[in-house]
Amino acid sequence: MPIHALAVSDEIDPRIHSATLRQRMGHVALIFGCGDLPATYLEFLADALDRPVYYVLGNHQEELTRGGERGKRFLPLGGIDLGGRVVRDPTSGLILAGLPGSPRYGSGPEQYSELEVLWMIARMAPRLWWNRWRHGRALDVLVSHAPARDVGDRDDPAHRGFKAIRRFLRWFRPAYHLHGHVHLYDRSQPHILRFDRTQVINVFPFRVVEIEPFAATTPALAPDPDPTVTATLDPPAVLDPQAPQPTTVPPLGARVRTGWGALTVSQHHEEQVRADFDRAPVTGRSCTTCWRRSTAARTT
Repeated sequence: MPIHALAVSDEIDPRIHSATLRQRMGHVALIFGCGDLPATYLEFLADALDRPVYYVLGNHQEELTRGGERGKRFLPLGGIDLGGRVVRDPTSGLILAGLPGSPRYGSGPEQYSELEVLWMIARMAPRLWWNRWRHGRALDVLVSHAPARDVGDRDDPAHRGFKAIRRFLRWFRPAYHLHGHVHLYDRSQPHILRFDRTQVINVFPFRVVEIEPFAATTPALAPDPDPTVTATLDPPAVLDPQAPQPTTVPPLGARVRTGWGALTVSQHHEEQVRADFDRAPVTGRSCTTCWRRSTAARTT
């Protein structure tokens, strides 16, 4: 079942900034701010829908409010800044990351060079690699203000995309990339593009995005035919080197209890399992590749 998310950017839309928003969009589970929106707008969304708001700063830093004579900055209340961070949403389980700002074209705030964005990505990389090892994917959704280079950007310096974001999409392959910055007033222009394995969506001024759960795109373990039955490999009581050793292989989907823990025989490595059992039926160390890639479930 898809997860519905409301993504907004760049302009306040009266259809969203409305007293009837909760009645019309009560099914929304997450809110994404893709930059250059006033803090009061994001706070309104958090309050009206009672949902978590994840945002990045735009190149105009509209998200920052100022108060008092000293011009102190206050982040939007009820929002989570994704800029340069990797976060897992506790409710949906989606892994999120964010990149703020736009390419440098002047002296304004939140403008970055390609090197600065690459450095930001480098600081995020260890967590992304850990996610890939632990969860089978680096992230689900990348939220940014500017687009990737040549993926929905424009030719003028202010609205060119980042080459670094293009590399990010190739390296970590998120399922979705949500961005703003490029104002699409002409509805005949496409707002959804495909780059490598990522669906790139320009959310200006707002879009309701259906995000497929990560379980639908992540290879799952084969289900147990009977969760109460497990195949156990025990060495014989007396080992006769002259006698042929048994080579019984458990069926596909069965859970095998070995010295490595309990693992599920996957379709991808079924032949490897059979070969391992033929070579070393006593040790029972079957399909160590599956185990190392976390397709094996350890037991306590």
